[in-house]
Amino acid sequence: MKEVYGEQCLARCTIFRWCQRYEGGRVKIKDLPSAGQAHFVTNSATTSAVDELMRQNRRITTREIAVELSISKGNVHHIIHEKLGYGKVCAQWVPKHLPENQKTARMGVCLTQQFLH
Repeated sequence: MKEVYGEQCLARCTIFRWCQRYEGGRVKIKDLPSAGQAHFVTNSATTSAVDELMRQNRRITTREIAVELSISKGNVHHIIHEKLGYGKVCAQWVPKHLPENQKTARMGVCLTQQFLH
């Protein structure tokens, strides 16, 4: 195989390992989850503390929140983006999804004649 593919060819032991896995019934090529893989475990107290800090100061950074609450920056990032649904706009944290009353108000502005001209 090295004659055909050159130095980019897979090692022989790798090919044998893949064949053993295929014969053993594994057909998915994605990695299986490992036991040492980090999982984000957050409780409602931590989530509400992050939310409170962000409401007090919209320009707070994830590093500052992590130091304040003694949790990792990755965990803070997960809480902000996945749990609370915030995103950064002009260096301020804002909700990604608007409440119904704000959506209605924006639609009312867009539909007025003044906006169309």
